[in-house]
Amino acid sequence: MKRSPRDDLLLITLLALILALAAGIRFYALGSQSLWSDEGNSAALAARSLGQIARDASGDIHPPLYYWLLSLWTRYFGNSELALRSLSAIFGVVLVWVIAELGRRLFSPITGLAAGFIAALAPFQVYYSQEARMYMLLALEAALAMLLFWHYLKAHEDGEKPRIRFIIGGLLVVTWIAGLYTHYFFPVIIALQTLLFLIWLWLDRATHDAWRRLLQWAALVGLAGLAFLPWALPAYRQIASWPAPPDRPDLLTGVAAVFAELTVGPASLLRGAKWGPWIVGLLAVIGAAAWPVKAEPEARATRVLRYLVTPAWALIPALALLALGLYREAYLKFLLISSPAVSLLLARAVVGPASWLQAREQRATATESGSSSAAQFLIPLWIVVSLALVGGVSGAALYRYFTNPAAFRDDYRGIARFIMATGHPGDAIVLDAPGQLEVFDYYYDGDLPVYALPRQRPLDPAATAEDLQKLLDHEKLYAIYWGAPEADPDGVIANWLDTRGYKTLDQWRGDVRMTVYVMPEQRPPDEQQADLDLRFGDDIALVDYQGWNLAPAAGEVTQMQFKWRALQSPENRYKVFVQLLDPRDQVVAQLDAEPGGGSRPTNTWQAGDEIVDNHGLLIPPGTPPGSYRRIVGLYDIETLERLQLPDGADHLALPPITVSRSTTPPALEALQMQHPDRFDFGGISLLGHDRYKRGFGHAPETPLNPGELLHLALYWQANVQPRADWWMDLTLTDRGGMIVSQLQAPLAGETYPTRVWDQNEIVRGDHDLLLPADLAPGQYRLSLTLLPDFDTPAGTAYLGEIEVKAP
Repeated sequence: MKRSPRDDLLLITLLALILALAAGIRFYALGSQSLWSDEGNSAALAARSLGQIARDASGDIHPPLYYWLLSLWTRYFGNSELALRSLSAIFGVVLVWVIAELGRRLFSPITGLAAGFIAALAPFQVYYSQEARMYMLLALEAALAMLLFWHYLKAHEDGEKPRIRFIIGGLLVVTWIAGLYTHYFFPVIIALQTLLFLIWLWLDRATHDAWRRLLQWAALVGLAGLAFLPWALPAYRQIASWPAPPDRPDLLTGVAAVFAELTVGPASLLRGAKWGPWIVGLLAVIGAAAWPVKAEPEARATRVLRYLVTPAWALIPALALLALGLYREAYLKFLLISSPAVSLLLARAVVGPASWLQAREQRATATESGSSSAAQFLIPLWIVVSLALVGGVSGAALYRYFTNPAAFRDDYRGIARFIMATGHPGDAIVLDAPGQLEVFDYYYDGDLPVYALPRQRPLDPAATAEDLQKLLDHEKLYAIYWGAPEADPDGVIANWLDTRGYKTLDQWRGDVRMTVYVMPEQRPPDEQQADLDLRFGDDIALVDYQGWNLAPAAGEVTQMQFKWRALQSPENRYKVFVQLLDPRDQVVAQLDAEPGGGSRPTNTWQAGDEIVDNHGLLIPPGTPPGSYRRIVGLYDIETLERLQLPDGADHLALPPITVSRSTTPPALEALQMQHPDRFDFGGISLLGHDRYKRGFGHAPETPLNPGELLHLALYWQANVQPRADWWMDLTLTDRGGMIVSQLQAPLAGETYPTRVWDQNEIVRGDHDLLLPADLAPGQYRLSLTLLPDFDTPAGTAYLGEIEVKAP
């Protein structure tokens, strides 16, 4: 039955709404996250001429087409994060339309709309639509190739004129050529379509000239190969010389990872919906069934292929990835060429069973053996439930992607800003893996020298040792590690820095790690305690201690060197902790690391070994001036249990240090606030805060349990010269507004009241809030009220939700 113009208008309107949804999601916060390393390479290549791009791409693992397109794009729209990524976002929106059209052509208009809606929300596609790389172009080319492939088969079956078949075949060849010049995994699509064509040809062999059609197909493939021939030698050279992935995982692990990538997307999104792949996978299996299709009469070969295309498209590229030994988490994004098939399978799972129910009820009604009441209830119920399931899985993954820092891309922008805020003349930057240079240069606008090491692959030990020796001339080093297993598989650079430098900061920002080292002082220690022979537990003794810079200003580093001796071979791994405590025993600063900067784990020690262990404790910017205690100890990495000294103490007290006020307020980037939410209270502003379980500043995601201490580091700024002692009222309330814990205290403690602050001074205040032992698990509201006096509050700030776990 033909559709009415009204029906066509409705379908077009719904498709437009779906495309608008796809565009809204893909362009939402498009430039908010930092470029990561490979995106930095894209930005650098796009800034070059088309000829230079071709020359540079010949030494890369990717062909040049995407970089050519990006170069032309940025000439008109600039090279901001938004501009660089917007090309992929557009590819992603067009891909949604192609998927909807494929669903319409293969199955039905309703299936096409369902497929488009599912693709619009697909986390896998959204993630890479917001990345300045070639993967969305690859997925679009694969989908276009499959749409043209279907038109090509139908043109033959329907007896279209040779000119029409020639045009469709030509467009298919052009799409293949574009795919070949986009990514080296695209030949899998050509191989898949060739396999499907041979199946179609075999099934239709009795009614048409099979040999003529086979020769025509071979000519199309040959034309694509001939067009790629100029690039064949660079392609072979790069594919043959590119480092092989690590050892293959077991089959179950590989299949599970591929399954999760296809259904939910990158692993960082999976953690937001662990149950998602099972739901989506079950629906995909349902969608692979041969549900009825309303279509005009057609040949058996085309009818069979109609059901075979989608599951084969979803499955064969994944099998090829595993069979070719390409399994690696970073390579799973190649499977974007299969993502349209997953959307189509899910759409068939939504519409197919409903079509079957409808057809069954229509037959029953025609024979007067039943009624349509069951179908009228079950059909909309199934469509709503299945779409809700798919939407729920996608929504959970997308919510994590847009809101959870753990799912964000590598934060080179934040790293560069931190270095520009804290670096001084005499410091230097080390990029462990020179491939980071492009993205780092994109953000870094400072004057510090940059060492990109090692200078070549494989690493040259003699040349690298010479380069590392130059680093001793600098006072402080910012080391940025990314892709180290390929650039420096033996950890030569990291081990050199760990054993010679005093590590003050070690943090991950996505998959990139930033470590800050203070280099050794070229003078005798300010204090030294030799022949200590203090036993920690049964296996380890502290032999010697040396210290430098015992009167640091806020934002500076105090350096400590410990010498440990193995009394016997420890079986467990222990971390060394160093804490800075104020007069209220608040943990103002803490450093936790395995000995030797992580290079000498205790379970590798042998009896009699002596290990020199350097630690640099950063005095946080804004720390109030005064005297502070230092303690050092060791704890088991697994149990967190501290080793005890013979007197029963679980730490050693070192001589106190005196912290002075910084002469200039620190830049906001130097504070590295966990929650940079500003609240103005007139004369004083709260710039932001950190919060975590006491003693776990190095692991702020550690769960909180009843009876434990919630530690808060509050960052204040005096907008004027304070004339009174301001206090704060910190409260934790339940959902009903009842206070479950409360603390009233001066903003930075009694020893540094606000009346001695200077105008514009930034001050850090550390406080502990006790969680009652009988507190029920759940979400609690953390609020802060500022009190310039006890009669008139200056205002209240809502600091967020605190989750308390069951013990």
